[in-house]
Amino acid sequence: MTRVTDEMLAPYRDKDSLPEIDDRPVLIEPGFYRGQMVDWEKNFNPMFRKYSLVMNFKIDKYLIPGWFNIEPSDSKNTVKAGWKSSFVRMYQECLNSRLDRRDRISLSPFKGKLLMLEVVSIGRDSDHKQMAQVNHYSRVKRIVEVIDTDIRS
Repeated sequence: MTRVTDEMLAPYRDKDSLPEIDDRPVLIEPGFYRGQMVDWEKNFNPMFRKYSLVMNFKIDKYLIPGWFNIEPSDSKNTVKAGWKSSFVRMYQECLNSRLDRRDRISLSPFKGKLLMLEVVSIGRDSDHKQMAQVNHYSRVKRIVEVIDTDIRS
C-alpha cells in the first residue's frame, strides 16, 4: 500500500486557490507565557447549552484559545458574566480593579497589551475520558497579569 503525499496531489490542485488554513489545535508545555490577545468572540455551545467567550491569544508563533463561561447579552462590544464566575474574578484580579457592572465588561484593556498567560494541556474529552497523546492540546486557562507595555506601536 502506498501513501498519498502532497507532491502526488500537486498537479491536481487549483493554482488560484487560497492555501488551507491550519486550524489544528496546538500543544505546548503547560506553564506561564507572555502573549497577546488577537481577537475574541461570543459563542453558544449547543452541546453544553452555555454561552462562552472565546479569546484567541498569540504565544510565540502559536494561536491558542482560551474560553470562559459567560451569560447571554446583545452587545457586540462587551460581555456579561456572573459576579462569582472565574472570568469576572480573573478580570478584576489581573486589572486590579473592581467592576461596577457585570453586564458591560469591556475586553479593550487586553487589546494591544502584553499579557502573562497561564497555559494548560487538555488530555481528557468532554466525557472525562483520557485522550490519546496525539489528541492532547493546549488552551489559555487565565490571564495572570496585564503587563503595562503597549505593543501596538
